[in-house]
Amino acid sequence: MQLQLSGKNLELTDALKTYVDTKLGGLDRLNEHVTEMRVTLEKIREDHTDQFKATAQFHVAHEVLYTEEVAADMYAAIDIVKNEMERQLRDYKNKLETKHRKANAAVRDMKSAV
Repeated sequence: MQLQLSGKNLELTDALKTYVDTKLGGLDRLNEHVTEMRVTLEKIREDHTDQFKATAQFHVAHEVLYTEEVAADMYAAIDIVKNEMERQLRDYKNKLETKHRKANAAVRDMKSAV
């Protein structure tokens, strides 16, 4: 699995890189078909306040899972993105398992009919 990390309007420190790697790097264990992860961290200045946006894009088999979150703290935004991406990966895996179960049930029904 390949992790690409980029930043907009902020400096990517070693602490941020390590945090993203530990939080999002382990998500490939939920689905063995994750081939690439793209993470963008961005600082947004609105009405004289700083907000931070974290965006994650995971390439899973032939699908692309995407999420973005805005928070007052960069680490909080990364945590929220991690939780959302974890949910999306689990949902995708369950969707595939259900599809395979239905296909296997149809094959069993066809064999028993013969």
